[in-house]
Amino acid sequence: MRVRSAAVALVLSLACSRGTGTDRARLEGDGAAPPAAFDWDHPASALELSADQVAARIGSFEWTGSVEWTVSREGEDARRVRAVERHRVRQAPTGEFEVSADIDPGLGPGSETGKEIVYAGGMTYARARYAPFRERPTDRGRDARRFRDESFLAPRTIARLLGPALELRTVGEAQALRRAGRKIGLSLAKGAPPAAAPALSDASSSDDDTKRRRAFLEGLRPQSVTGEVILDAATGVPLRTRIAATFGVEGDANTRATVELLAQVRAIGGEVAAIAPPKGALLDERKPAGVAAALEAAGLKKRPEEKKAPGEPAEDAGEE
Repeated sequence: MRVRSAAVALVLSLACSRGTGTDRARLEGDGAAPPAAFDWDHPASALELSADQVAARIGSFEWTGSVEWTVSREGEDARRVRAVERHRVRQAPTGEFEVSADIDPGLGPGSETGKEIVYAGGMTYARARYAPFRERPTDRGRDARRFRDESFLAPRTIARLLGPALELRTVGEAQALRRAGRKIGLSLAKGAPPAAAPALSDASSSDDDTKRRRAFLEGLRPQSVTGEVILDAATGVPLRTRIAATFGVEGDANTRATVELLAQVRAIGGEVAAIAPPKGALLDERKPAGVAAALEAAGLKKRPEEKKAPGEPAEDAGEE
């Protein structure tokens, strides 16, 4: 099961590192100041742009991304595991958004997972695969933005996994969505040191599974990189990104990992539907209704005017 665990580690553990810098990016995208001009001398910075920053540059947009991870092992215990992610983000420059993600970790029928989140009107709405939407009033957009970034920043995750081995060069002009763009070619920089392993949320754990996952991620060594990024000539926003990379594993010559990503902006501006609360969303009921009813009948449930403590801010100004 070693290879199977490694594939799942790539899909699930790398996602934990995608949300870095969310708060700053959200503030920069709230319209307080116009975004700075894109630095064409550093095209790699385009992969660092958050959904809020992209919306601040080009307005409302719809984006899709797919990532396929494969880990294979040769020899007597030959195995091959394939895991697939599919993502969609719809973002408005006002900060409202909708995001969905489906993951097939390659563990067989019934192992697929999915989730959809809407942040609109200051409220988070969420649902798991096939379940109805529910309000999440205590979230205030924080976890919703984290989930969105885990999808939208997938290209950045792969770029950071490649680290200094990823070389970007302007190779010509291109077009995407009827907009002028610049094509940036991706290749492997020879002699570059290996990238640092992404941080795992359970890095302090000493269980065998965590140790195996960390050893695998720390041992990844880029072997090849191909692809291109088409950047909007006016704003530097990535309109289309394709990355294909292979990795060896230090100390394990029989194991090989590959990743293929295709991400692209599908629509911009008026072509993007407005973000709205989902119809028929249910109330947040994380506590059993029977318990709440019993507390209310006994006079122990707080009345609406008592729920807000003196001095408690009406808005989520200090949430993060």
